[in-house]
Amino acid sequence: MKKACLLIVLISCILLTACTSAPVPTGIYLKADGSGDFRTLEQTVQQAAAGSTIYLGPGTYRLTEPLLIEKSLHLVGAGMDETRIVSTAEDGVAGFRGEGPFTAEGITFEHEGNTVAHVVAVLGGSVIFKECRFRGAVYGEESEQGGGGLLLGAETTGYVRDCVFEGNDTGIEVWEQARPTLERNICRDNEAVGIIYGGEAGGVASENECIENAGHGVFVMGQASPTLERNICRDNDVGIFYSGEAGGVARNNECTGNRVGIGLWEHAAPKLEDNNCHDNSVDNILDLR
Repeated sequence: MKKACLLIVLISCILLTACTSAPVPTGIYLKADGSGDFRTLEQTVQQAAAGSTIYLGPGTYRLTEPLLIEKSLHLVGAGMDETRIVSTAEDGVAGFRGEGPFTAEGITFEHEGNTVAHVVAVLGGSVIFKECRFRGAVYGEESEQGGGGLLLGAETTGYVRDCVFEGNDTGIEVWEQARPTLERNICRDNEAVGIIYGGEAGGVASENECIENAGHGVFVMGQASPTLERNICRDNDVGIFYSGEAGGVARNNECTGNRVGIGLWEHAAPKLEDNNCHDNSVDNILDLR
C-alpha cells in the first residue's frame, strides 16, 4: 500500500514538473510608457507563450522594425482611437505567418514615411481583425511592392470586421488562395482601390463601404472569384471592376456617384444579381468585353 502511495506521489510530481516547465498562455499587460509587464511590444511578442493575450493600454507603441508574429497571439487595444502601433520601416508595421489563430482588436496600425510598405501582411493561417484601423501603406512603382493597408495572402482564412482602411494605396488586398470574410469595413480615401482580389482568391465581402477611393471601390482580377454582397461603392472612379478571368457573384450591391457603377473587361464573367447602380456619371454598367 505504501509503495502504491509513493508511486502516485512520484507520478504527480513528474506531471506537475512537466506542466510548469512549458510556457503557459496568459494575459499580459503593456503600457505605452514601458511600465507594463514587459518594456516593449517586441520583447513581449518574442517571450509570450503561444495563445497568450496581450492587452495594450492607450498610447503609441513605436517599433524600430516590423513586428513579426509566428505563433498564436491575441492583441487587444483600448480602441482604434486610443491605441496605435506605429513604424517607419520599409517592411511595414506587422506581419503574421503560421497556423494561428492570430487576432487583433481595437488597434490602429500605422506606417509613417515614404518607404515602400504594406501596413500589415498576413501570409497564411487563421486571423481575426476587429475594430482596427490601417493607414499609411506606400506602393513602390518600380518594385511593384507594398501598398496594402492589410495584405491577406497564401491560404489565409478568418475574418476582418468593422475596421477602417484609409490613406493607403489600397485598403485591403486579398491574393493567392486567401478566402477571408470581410464584413462592415470602411475603405475610404485610398489612392488606388478600396478592396482588391487577385490570383485565385475568394471568400465573401459583405456590407463594406468603399467610398471616395481614387480608383476602384472593389477590383476583382486574375482568376479571383469572391462573393460581393450588400456593399456600398460610392464616389470612386469605378464602383466594382472585373478584369482578366475573374468571376464570382456580385449581388445586392449599391454603386452610386461613381464614373462607372460596375465595369466588365477582358474575359471576366461574374454573376450579377440585383445590384442597384444609379447616378453614375458615365455608365451604370459598362461592358467592355
